[in-house]
Amino acid sequence: MIEEKVLRSKKYILTAVFGVLAALGAATAHSETKIGVANVQQAILQSESGKKLVEQINANFSEQDEALKERQTEITALLEKLKKDTELMSEQEFQSLLNEITQKRSELAQVFQQLNRLRTEQIERVIQSLGPRAQEAIEALVLSDKYDLILRRENALFRHELYDVTSKLTEKMNSLEQ
Repeated sequence: MIEEKVLRSKKYILTAVFGVLAALGAATAHSETKIGVANVQQAILQSESGKKLVEQINANFSEQDEALKERQTEITALLEKLKKDTELMSEQEFQSLLNEITQKRSELAQVFQQLNRLRTEQIERVIQSLGPRAQEAIEALVLSDKYDLILRRENALFRHELYDVTSKLTEKMNSLEQ
């Protein structure tokens, strides 16, 4: 965790240094600096490879998703029964049904959180596996469109949509795949 904070701090410092160097270089060369801002994760997930891998992940979880829907339907049916038959139930039956609903809701929430965590971990692996391709696309974009600086979106304190090159990055990733 401390190493992660140190690494993050180094990234911010490097970003600031590159920004200052780009600004100084532009001032001395009397030319306009071309800057872009990119959401690299979004570019990766919107690339053809990223979409295919995310679709595979979602397909792998389809059975679990259906099971969750069935559990939710079961809980909904129990709630309807509780509403409908409350006046006909004894206090003990009412409490028993209420406890069953509460337990099933708790189990559903736990399973949902676990599946969500697993899905997120797999998507993070996709992002990591396609990271080198994204870096290659960034370098190609810098060369082809003559950018002086491309920042990660999360490292920019202020950005205008005019500087957003995420879609260009996605296109470049797709063109490199072919």
